[in-house]
Amino acid sequence: MFSAAAGIIVGILTVLGQRVLPGNWNSLANSGTVWLIPAFFVGALGSTKTRSAIASILSLIGMVAGYYGYSMMIHGVAHSLYFIMVWLGAAMIGGILFGIAGYLWSRDIGSKHKYGSALIGGVFITEGLHLFIHIDAYRHMLAVGVTQIIVGFVLVLVLERSTKERTASFLVMLPVIILGLIGYQILYYLTT
Repeated sequence: MFSAAAGIIVGILTVLGQRVLPGNWNSLANSGTVWLIPAFFVGALGSTKTRSAIASILSLIGMVAGYYGYSMMIHGVAHSLYFIMVWLGAAMIGGILFGIAGYLWSRDIGSKHKYGSALIGGVFITEGLHLFIHIDAYRHMLAVGVTQIIVGFVLVLVLERSTKERTASFLVMLPVIILGLIGYQILYYLTT
């Protein structure tokens, strides 16, 4: 219940953030990557990998419901059922991945710990790089892309506890970025 409620609040804040943040920076409010932060930390609260994944899925579904529900009911904005379904599908996949990543980051002090911080940091770098890959469509948002790349690196620095762990996490981040770019390409073609 907490996960879904938190998600609904984040979804509503997304709509409000898009109206408040200036210029291209309002895209950060509507960033799938930004939505993954609460999903990651909700997953970190889970007592098992399965519970973490379910909690993250519920939080992301809540975000989709909060975003589209608030936008449609309060602002009267019509939305395509197709896009709602695409983002619900992304919520399922993202919830599993980032719920387990949050769990690994918070619980596993061994070698798997690095996967959690590498995934959350890597997804920010991936979204920033995605803007550069599609520069013709996002030229006006390059400062946002640079900021996302910086945030990705800073997240690993903050979430890891030692130089050795940070280095290991940065190395794991490379395949995360490659796989993430493939995922972003798929979403790009599904949503444009």
